[in-house]
Amino acid sequence: MGKEKDVQIIESATAVFLRYGFRRTTMGDLAEAAGVSRPALYLRFCNKEKIFEAVLKDFAARTLEEIRNGLPDRATPLEQLRFAFECWAVRPFGLMQGSPDARDLASCSLPFAEPVKSESHAAFEALLVPILRRFPAMEAQGSSLAQVAHVLAVSVHGCKTEARDAGELGAMIDTLLRLAVAG
Repeated sequence: MGKEKDVQIIESATAVFLRYGFRRTTMGDLAEAAGVSRPALYLRFCNKEKIFEAVLKDFAARTLEEIRNGLPDRATPLEQLRFAFECWAVRPFGLMQGSPDARDLASCSLPFAEPVKSESHAAFEALLVPILRRFPAMEAQGSSLAQVAHVLAVSVHGCKTEARDAGELGAMIDTLLRLAVAG
């Protein structure tokens, strides 16, 4: 098994975690979905946590790439911010809401996943800074653009805890972004 098999395992694991969440998923579920034996799966990933970390890294990398590729197609900085948060927060929220068992993924309060989560959030926030720079009043308000990006990102996390569905989350984020750039 090589890199291609890892990709196959990660892709199939993504679907399993989205269906059953982290807690209900077993190594047997992951092996079956990937079309490998449990011993073969253990040779590639020593436990479920390592597979989940790989899924998170893969998701973040693909999402960040989609955002980078899609930003030039948006005419205004506000449209770019909306697009970035749509990709980063709204779509994944909708996917997780589609399965009651996957809601434990939305909180992502799994301690072992914290480093991957922190790293991906930092990369997302770094993508926001050049967009925020296009709002002249942003830097004049006394906060660095990195601080503004961080506040927006963590505010959206709070919105996810209150939103009933992806549509409401999108509306909340849109309001947040309009308020942030109004100054």
